[in-house]
Amino acid sequence: MENAIESTEGLIEELLENPEQQIVDGSQAARDLILKCKQLNHKFAKRAAEYDQEATWPVEHYEELRKAGLLGLMIPQKFGGLGADFLTYTKCLEQLSQNSAATGLTFNMHNITTGILAEAATEDIGGRRGRAINEFKQWALGEVVNNGKMFASANSEPGVGAHFSALKTKYRKVEGGYLINGYKMFVSMLGYADYYTVAARREDVEGDLPQISFFIVQLDTPGIEVEKVWDTMGMRATVSNNMLLKDVFVPEERLFLGSEGLGLSKLAREPHWVIGGYVGVYLGLCQGTFDYMVKHLQKKKIPGTDRSVIEREWVQHCVGKLAVDLAATRALVYQAAKLVDEQRGTLETNTAIHCSKHAVSELAPRLASEAMRLCGGSGISKRLPLERFYRDARCGGLMPATSDECLLYAGKAALGFDLMSIRETYW
Repeated sequence: MENAIESTEGLIEELLENPEQQIVDGSQAARDLILKCKQLNHKFAKRAAEYDQEATWPVEHYEELRKAGLLGLMIPQKFGGLGADFLTYTKCLEQLSQNSAATGLTFNMHNITTGILAEAATEDIGGRRGRAINEFKQWALGEVVNNGKMFASANSEPGVGAHFSALKTKYRKVEGGYLINGYKMFVSMLGYADYYTVAARREDVEGDLPQISFFIVQLDTPGIEVEKVWDTMGMRATVSNNMLLKDVFVPEERLFLGSEGLGLSKLAREPHWVIGGYVGVYLGLCQGTFDYMVKHLQKKKIPGTDRSVIEREWVQHCVGKLAVDLAATRALVYQAAKLVDEQRGTLETNTAIHCSKHAVSELAPRLASEAMRLCGGSGISKRLPLERFYRDARCGGLMPATSDECLLYAGKAALGFDLMSIRETYW
């Protein structure tokens, strides 16, 4: 088993090399992408409440994302995509999520798969393994760019969450591929994405470090059932239902990056995709909440007068405190994303990602709560977006890494633990 881990970690080292130059933050191309996302956000604002109320898939939002070419946002230009770097991607998510955080969240789910593939340096890996890796990468990215396909993730499980080392879904090798059996929950986009990245443990490998691999499955594969149970307080338009897999056959060519056992090593070395995308979403939600609060307060009058409540010093003080907190959180988020671009996979980068995830996950519900208090009773009305922002904001600290896990990681980093070791992570 130790040899298998060493082999996997060796492959991770090869994949870690920086890929070719892409669209970088601050360039005109990056500014154009961010502006395009800002314009889409204004369109999303008109429909977000309806999708939330009905807990239905935002069909029109994804038609617009596809038409704008944004499904290939993270895919390198040489593969036909737009080629954004991670900081530009974070800023795009921030814009897309200001009025429809559920759309931003599911868009991030798609980009977890494409982003991991896009930043993996696979071209120089030789031999049979190299061929399998590159054929998979070219197929997956080609499906997005040429056919407008979308990817989703099926990782979390009842009683396990996203703790990959404790996954109960298992797979075994059979002739021509693999058989998967298990049960997944919180599968965002279930029924609407074209492909699903399923995490499973190899059933003939025991011990405290299971061999976790990823497979790409289609919903119409025999043995897959969908349980429509999604009825939650927040992020309702993500349509995150449950998936049952019973003897689901996956051909060899649909093994993620043509390699078994990448899961835990990849998470330990490069957690930014599983964690960092959420950061941009909740930063956008914070900004959307803050903007709504400011506009509402500018129109609100002091009771019994024609004077605006913004003339009151205590209101100015409260808004000022939130403005400072938002600016500080944004700086932390941008710095973490910049580090991903400059020194991906280092302890400094991974710690920064966890710190930014904690900061934005905790700010979002506090900001929404303060905004509701300042705006008054109308804030709880479903005809206004603030109560939806509040409900969505409560979800951030529950998503991986949870707020407590972020603190655990930051604490271990400060105390000198070896967080490149799989055994020291919370996964």
